[in-house]
Amino acid sequence: MNHCRMMKNGVFIVLIVFLITANVFAQVPDYDLLRTQSEKDSLAALEYPYIFPLFGENVVRKGFDLPYPIGLSIGYYKQTMGVIMDQVSLGLTEDQLMPLTFIEFEDVGNEATNYNARLDLWLFPFLNIYGMFGYAKADADVTLNAPFVFETSVDFTGWTYGGGAAIAAGLQGFWITVNGNLAWTDMEDYYDPVRALVFSFRIGHRLPLIKSQNFRIWLGAMYQDPASDVSGRFLLADIVTDELAGQFEDYYLADWYQALTPEEQQFIDGFVQTLMQGSADTQLDYQAEQHPENAWNMIAGVQWELSKSWNLQTELGFLNGRNSLLVDLNYRLPL
Repeated sequence: MNHCRMMKNGVFIVLIVFLITANVFAQVPDYDLLRTQSEKDSLAALEYPYIFPLFGENVVRKGFDLPYPIGLSIGYYKQTMGVIMDQVSLGLTEDQLMPLTFIEFEDVGNEATNYNARLDLWLFPFLNIYGMFGYAKADADVTLNAPFVFETSVDFTGWTYGGGAAIAAGLQGFWITVNGNLAWTDMEDYYDPVRALVFSFRIGHRLPLIKSQNFRIWLGAMYQDPASDVSGRFLLADIVTDELAGQFEDYYLADWYQALTPEEQQFIDGFVQTLMQGSADTQLDYQAEQHPENAWNMIAGVQWELSKSWNLQTELGFLNGRNSLLVDLNYRLPL
C-alpha cells in the first residue's frame, strides 16, 4: 500500500458542477417610465429613427423614453452556497458503476466565479432577449465523515454559454422584471455539457439625479435549478495522493469494510487493486446526484445610469445559505 496512489477527490469532483453552471446575468432594463407632461410632449414630437424595439415608435408617442435596443455587457459574478449529495457511483467503465452508499458527506462548501460577456436586444418594448458566453471557475471544500474522516478541496474551470429573456413593465418610476435563462458549462472531463436554469424577478424604482443620469434600486428573488445528475471521467494520475492512501492501510481489517455487503467488499477490493496497479492513463468513471441546499434566495441591487449609452450595476444575493456578488458594465447603442 505504500506505493499505491489513492483517490484524492474522485467522488468529489461532481459536487461543484452545478455551481459552475449557475451563470446569473442580472437583466435590469434600462427603462425610463412616465415623465412630466412637458417631457412626454417633447418625446412625442420627436421622429423615431430606430428599427428596434419593434412597435417602439408607438410607445414613444405615448410619452415613454425607451433605452437603446442593443446592449453589450461585461460582468463579474461570484457565489458561495452549500450542496447536498444524494448519491455517488464510481467504476472503471461507464456501464459498471457501483453506488457508493457507504459514503457520507458532512460539509460541502462551494465558491464559484464567472467572467462573462452578454449581447442583448430589446425585441419589443417589454421583451429583452440575450445570449451569453463566459469563463467559470469553481472551488469546493468537502468533508467526508464515513467510512472515514477526510477533508479535501478541488477546483475546476470551464466555458459557459446560454441565453435567456426578460419581460419588463413599469409606471410612475416603478418597474418590475421577470427574467429566465438557460446556461451550459462545458468541461473536458464531463461526458456532456451541464445545464442550469436560473429564474428571477425584481421590483425597483428609478431615482432621478442630474440630467441624463439616474439611479435604479431593486429588491427581488432568484431561483437556481442546476442539473441534478452529472457524469464524467478522470485520470487516476490526476486525483491520487499519499494522504488518502493512508486511509486504506489494512483497509480489509477496518470496521467500515467489515460492515459492507459482499458485493461492496468485492468492489472495494477490485478498486484498490486497480489504484495500486493502474497506469498514469487509467481512467475512472463516475456519476452523481446532488442538489443545492436551497433553490431560492433574495437579491438586491443598484444601477447607475451614467448616460443613455453607459450603465454600471451591482447586485448582492443573500439568505438561505447562498451569497453572491454581481458587477456589470453595460454599453447600449441604437439600431
